[in-house]
Amino acid sequence: MPKETFFNLPDEKRERITAVAIEEFGHNEYADVSISRIVAKAGIAKGSFYQYFEDKEDLYAYLLDLIMEKKKEFFSLDHPDPQHIGVFLYLRWMAQAGARFELAHPELMQVGYRAVNQTVYPKTFMTHAQQETRLFYMRLVATAKAQGDIAPEVDDELAAFMFDTIITALGQYLLSRAKDYPGVAHGHPAFYERPDVVRIFDQTINILEHGMGVSQAVQVSAAVEAAQG
Repeated sequence: MPKETFFNLPDEKRERITAVAIEEFGHNEYADVSISRIVAKAGIAKGSFYQYFEDKEDLYAYLLDLIMEKKKEFFSLDHPDPQHIGVFLYLRWMAQAGARFELAHPELMQVGYRAVNQTVYPKTFMTHAQQETRLFYMRLVATAKAQGDIAPEVDDELAAFMFDTIITALGQYLLSRAKDYPGVAHGHPAFYERPDVVRIFDQTINILEHGMGVSQAVQVSAAVEAAQG
């Protein structure tokens, strides 16, 4: 994490350094990111950089943490309760909120996409993020089973993995689709009102629900047992 000297900087300077770092990591592979370019664009001395961060990985970890913090803030707004609306409607809300966040912060999310595709997360960040994500989805699966949203036969780990994978990938997919509609600004509510976009959310959750829902899961389980028996 950044040193205290970084957080003690004036807001304008700290935000300028962060914006330049986001641009650099968002447009370059990790190995090609240059501290020299960052300090030149930010207008600071190279020695000052090392007063703020230990090294390039430290700066990278800070940006990835920033993504998670901003997402938490974003998701805290108008947050529904999965016990009240049901887990699958909650997942639909998560998918839509996540996509809205990504469309509203395309430069920052580009850093995240590169991190995922390159698998070059800093070790401490990767371990923490994986544990937090796994625990979150495992708790959601437990809630779903307790209130009868998911069949008890469904494997908890597999369900959590599918929730995580699909919700994450859906945001990237919608971000790519948003480029097809130049008349709609990134993150603008009008994008989510488009019938084709609404249909994508509906169909995604429909696939999850009817693949894991109680009635369907029981039918599949019975069919598998009959085939094996």
